[in-house]
Amino acid sequence: MKNGKIGFWGIIIIAVIIYFARDFLGGLSALFFVPIDRILFISEKIPPFAMWIILGLLVGIIYGSFVGIKKYKLDFKLLVYPVSLLVIMISLIMLVSMVTEKIAGTDTNETDSVTELTDTEKYVFNDNLQKGIKSVDNKEYTIAEYYFQKAAQTDKNNSQLDSLARIYSQTAYEKCKRYKRNSKLKYISNYYYKYAAALTSKSPEVCN
Repeated sequence: MKNGKIGFWGIIIIAVIIYFARDFLGGLSALFFVPIDRILFISEKIPPFAMWIILGLLVGIIYGSFVGIKKYKLDFKLLVYPVSLLVIMISLIMLVSMVTEKIAGTDTNETDSVTELTDTEKYVFNDNLQKGIKSVDNKEYTIAEYYFQKAAQTDKNNSQLDSLARIYSQTAYEKCKRYKRNSKLKYISNYYYKYAAALTSKSPEVCN
């Protein structure tokens, strides 16, 4: 390694580590992306990727400002403006999300009574969800599916379930393409389809 460059073999080693830790990294990324996805959620009518694009642009503005300030030796206090813009936008998104959720809740109450979860039920929901994610990391497929089903039974309308289900559906699709010609490993993608189905109380897709 010279001049801070990792070199060809360094890239190979990193790629191998990522490959063997892919399941763990997948579960870890879910713990990171699901809360952010929930913060960015405003309405089902707005595609999630659109909100992620907005977040990416804001983060890019901050990074670009940092590079420009460092290159031209400007005052680092100038970073206050792009950072403030990010904070303001996130706050507005959360505010609009709360208003939208409240309006939706009002409409629901007009047609059907909604039972508020107790603290115990909220604990049970979060506990089952976290145990399910941990079981996925440990490759305990059947146990993970069981915990996801229990979480969905406790709070089927929780947005975390849909967010996590989308992640597992995408993972299942990618693994299906990878293992399509290997019948011995195809079951892995099918289990991820089962996770998504358990979270949303739907019938699972199958990797053909």
